[in-house]
Formats: sequence, structure tokens, C-alpha cells
Amino acid sequence: MSAKNEASDARAHGPAGAIESMAGIDAAQIPLPLYLPQHLRFENFEVTPRSVEIVQALKSFAEGSSPASGHPARLFIAGEGGSGKSHLSVAVLRTAGGLGFDAALIPLRLWMDRPPGMIQGMERADLICIEDIDAIAGISRWEESLVFLIEASMRRKARLLVSARKQPAHIPFGLADLRSRLNASTVYRLPALDDEGRARALRRHAMDRGIDISDEIIAYLFARYRRDMPSLMALLERLDRRSLGARRRLTVPFVRQILESLDEPPLGEAMDEVRIDSS
Repeated sequence: MSAKNEASDARAHGPAGAIESMAGIDAAQIPLPLYLPQHLRFENFEVTPRSVEIVQALKSFAEGSSPASGHPARLFIAGEGGSGKSHLSVAVLRTAGGLGFDAALIPLRLWMDRPPGMIQGMERADLICIEDIDAIAGISRWEESLVFLIEASMRRKARLLVSARKQPAHIPFGLADLRSRLNASTVYRLPALDDEGRARALRRHAMDRGIDISDEIIAYLFARYRRDMPSLMALLERLDRRSLGARRRLTVPFVRQILESLDEPPLGEAMDEVRIDSS
């Protein structure tokens, strides 16, 4: 079986949720059939002064630029949940695939209960993205498989991008070999967005969808809904669908109606606790 087919077969046996949550890309654009959210790109990632270096490094990484040392690129992105790690991982994969590189995605938080053999063959890709490696810390069969994959990818001079909530030294791996190989990566810390950054990001994604979302609506959402970006993006998609289905533009009363229909209790915070700078 070819490298492409092996990697494709491994991915095809992933959990249904992984496929459903990644629908939207034209698979013909990427040699390995990745299913990636259409809306996650470098162009719509909210870059701040604290993240500009990371984003530039990831763009160069995706395009195949080598570090000055000439060694294969190995990057490790640490950041709390909702900081944008998955957004950047998808952006890297989309960019690399668009340039003709074979790319493999290993979403460990989704796959941790699956047999590690499903990643066999992925070390032959040009670029490998391992998401949420901290999810398998202490699971010996996964740690051993990942050590093999990392060593094999290094021999083939593949590029490796790894993400986790913490830096490698602070993840309780059972295998010292896995920690040492990750420590040898260039490690970046991705800062989380503040409310102003989340508001800018939400406006940008709404604009991409052709949605007119006012500052009043954003303040209302921030007061009554979770403020992490994955939750806000999922809500934005739901608002878009409901707006199109009802043929109504988004207003605070309409958004209130949608939130009340969700199977989630509102946060119940006062609106005047949130201020969005419209400048």
C-alpha cells in the first residue's frame, strides 16, 4: 500500500466525530484527503503583537522553508484551550496541501481511545500535525507509537507540528524519550485572546460569512454565552443557519431567541459588565 493510501486508510477509520467536525474542504486540493473546516485560514486568524512571531513561523513552516540550521522543522505550540492552536494547525495543513505537500493530521484528543496502529504510514507524509499530544500522556501504547513516528519522520526529513496545552517539560509523559524529542523542537507559547481580540475575531469570521454582526450583539453574546473562540465559532455557525433559514438579519431580540432555544443555560451576567471597543 502506498504512503498516501496507508495514511488515508488510517484516517478513514477515525471516529465519526473527527470527520463530521472537519467537513468543508475540497479534498482534491490536498493530496491526503483531509477534512478541514473551510473557515480556518491564516488570513482570518486574529494576530496580536504577542502572536505575530508564531504565525509567521507557522506560515514559513507550512510553505516548506527550512530553519537557518538546515535541520528538518519541528515546531511545538503550547496554549490553553481556545487560544487558536487548532485554527493554526488547520491553516498550516491547508497551506501545505495547497502547495502540493502530503499532509497528515493526528487529532489525539479524538483518537486517544483508538488503537495507535491507525497512524501507521503517516510518517511518510511531508508534513505531520499532531494535535493535543498531552491527551495521551501516560498511555504507553500511544507514547511508544509516537516516538516511532517522530523518529521515522526525522529520518525522512518531514516537518512536524505538535500542539498541547502545556510545554513538553510540563506534560506527564511516561516515556522520557518522547519528552526529549519534543523538547528538541522549537517551542512557542500561544497567548489567548482577550475580549477585544475575541470581538475582532468574531467580526472577521462573521464578515467572511456575509453576516452583519453589531457591537451590541457581540456585547450581548459575551454577557450571556461562553467567550472561548471554539464556542463562539460554533455559535456563529448556528446563528448563520438560523438567520438564513428565517430570512432575518441578526438583531439582539433574534439572537436572544436563538440562545433561549439552545440546550444550554445562559451565563446570566449583566450586559454592562462587557465593553466592546468599536474603534
